[in-house]
Amino acid sequence: MSVLSPLHRISSLVARTTFALAAVTALLLAGVTVAPAGSAHAAGLDGTWACSVPAGYTYDQVQQTRQCSGGASWTSTVFRLRTPAEGVLSCTPVDGFVYDNVTLGSACAQTGPQAPSYRLRTPVDGLTACGVKPGWTYDLITYTTACSTTSGVPATTYRNRVPVNGLWACWAPAGWTYTATSSTFDCSLTSGVPSTKYRIAH
Repeated sequence: MSVLSPLHRISSLVARTTFALAAVTALLLAGVTVAPAGSAHAAGLDGTWACSVPAGYTYDQVQQTRQCSGGASWTSTVFRLRTPAEGVLSCTPVDGFVYDNVTLGSACAQTGPQAPSYRLRTPVDGLTACGVKPGWTYDLITYTTACSTTSGVPATTYRNRVPVNGLWACWAPAGWTYTATSSTFDCSLTSGVPSTKYRIAH
């Protein structure tokens, strides 16, 4: 028995190991993968520092570090990723959003002491913003420092409007025409100089 018992234990261990290997092989052949616990994909990348900005994200801060330099002595830019959403500050404008405020600071500066940050807004009819949602129009422009990329210098803001038949707008968006015009200061790019407004139709 003193000889058979160790042999029996070894045979049992080999059998269990063979079974485990077979199970792993079956999983791999079935295309099943298990994400590591706490993986970035499972948790999302919002707030993560990364070496590049993937599709679907923007960034709100940059740093110069060795994180992405492969162990070399030089530094490179890393980005703090953000999921675009209402009110998020972004270092760049984002497709699908407009922005209504620009601030100058060091958070987004890759070269020089300052760079602009943009406050993202979900476009809604009547929202005054620094630009116009593609496919929409606007019916009033104003001048304010809220949208300025140069400190203290006013910039143009636009009251975004969803195009509908009969709306008096500063321009007819692509695919629309207009049935009447009027003289107004609502759309003037030069203070005190009248401009034209259009009653749009589709």
